[in-house]
Amino acid sequence: MTNLERDLFSLITLVSNVTEAYSACLFLENKRRKTYQLTTYHSLSPYILADASVDVGQGFMGWVLENNEPLSVNQFDKDTLVLGYYSRNEDIKSFMATPLPSSINKGALAIDSKKSWCFTSRDQKILAGFAQQFAYLADGAMTSVQMERRSMNVPAFSRYLTSLRSSENEGQLLNAICQVPRELLPFDACFLVLIDEEAGFPRLVRTSGFGELFLGEVTISERASLAGYVLNKQESLRLPDLKGKKGTRPLFHHDEPQFDARSAVCLPLTSKGEILGCLGFTSKHRAQFDASSVQRGEIIAAIVADAIANRKNELRWQARLEIDTLTGEPNIQYLHSRLHEIICEAETGGRQLALLSIAPDASSEFKDISQEEVILQLSNSLKQFATGNDILVRHEGPRFLLLLQDSSQEYAEAVAERILNVVDHTPFYFGGKEFEITISIGAACFPETARSSKHLIQSSLEALGYAQKGGRINQLCFMGGDSS
Repeated sequence: MTNLERDLFSLITLVSNVTEAYSACLFLENKRRKTYQLTTYHSLSPYILADASVDVGQGFMGWVLENNEPLSVNQFDKDTLVLGYYSRNEDIKSFMATPLPSSINKGALAIDSKKSWCFTSRDQKILAGFAQQFAYLADGAMTSVQMERRSMNVPAFSRYLTSLRSSENEGQLLNAICQVPRELLPFDACFLVLIDEEAGFPRLVRTSGFGELFLGEVTISERASLAGYVLNKQESLRLPDLKGKKGTRPLFHHDEPQFDARSAVCLPLTSKGEILGCLGFTSKHRAQFDASSVQRGEIIAAIVADAIANRKNELRWQARLEIDTLTGEPNIQYLHSRLHEIICEAETGGRQLALLSIAPDASSEFKDISQEEVILQLSNSLKQFATGNDILVRHEGPRFLLLLQDSSQEYAEAVAERILNVVDHTPFYFGGKEFEITISIGAACFPETARSSKHLIQSSLEALGYAQKGGRINQLCFMGGDSS
């Protein structure tokens, strides 16, 4: 296998992994045979025709080659053989292909999937970017393979992609984004600007190579800065020389501190038509970034935008999973996700915690009443006791847990007594009638009776069981046997 063949195979493997394709194939023109030959591929199928070839106008691949236009089919309902590179039908549901932007080597890059509506316009842009890189490789092979390697260092790109995917949290992801390998872009410093969803304005969130750059102090001028232009126009901008006749062109704001940057390129981060921010690179040298740098940067920006969008979606789903759909308040999953961290912080700071388990007594008069109504009315009564950093969550049915932070056993007992008194004297109405609800409370304290999140919850529920034992009502029991 030649160096060019290895590079092509590495890149087609990267295409397959990035787009999660079932097969990724590159067809290049065989001028001697006047046809287009399958040059390299990466596939999960054992039925790929390694010597496949297609003629202009033959099937979907032939259409792309004939018209020199991209094609996307999200409801593929034809026999797979029409693609020209399978020996049997593989039940393909989606297909996407784009021509190589080259006047020297004509060809097309294609991906497919067994999932319907699998590829989006973002995938089309990513595929076009990779097609550009294949064109660089194929064209450069005629003059200098080494120069082409400088154009796209596949191992470096693969390492960068792996670092984004392996980030375990948002902070790690933002740090990894600014660690673009120098083999891909010749820059001295990198910056990441993201639009704050709550505030609605852009913020400089990460940098590398700028030294101690004042992240919290830099504002983004949306009218008079490199970052602002890219965010407004949603298009890439390359500045060969930041030092113009009217002074230095600002990256972020006209009052920004001076730093050693002579040229810059900035790329928009968009996902599904939504502008998320921008990714920029600077150099100490004039005219450091050429047109090919912008193209490579746009491929990087597309991958970064997808990583950021996926992380935002994960956080949104996590937030939804931690909210009780009935009360609109946090649920037990939220408490589980936070309690270990809270206990660790309390232990470090020498602070105490108390967890109260609260549930209606079995004798309460709502057997014929909707449980949802009971939950809602109890939730409204208990909200007033979750003050400051305290956390109230619904556990199961009409049972609630109240975490009291910075709370001694004496303070927890006082809060529990107030809860018993308020619920006992609060009229509850269901269907226009007044009903009586009594509750009991079980309590456990950190570090006296429990030293872990799991043990703290178990202990408070156990105490609740003691409080309600034998049909008793309006009882308060602390784990350890003390009850009132």
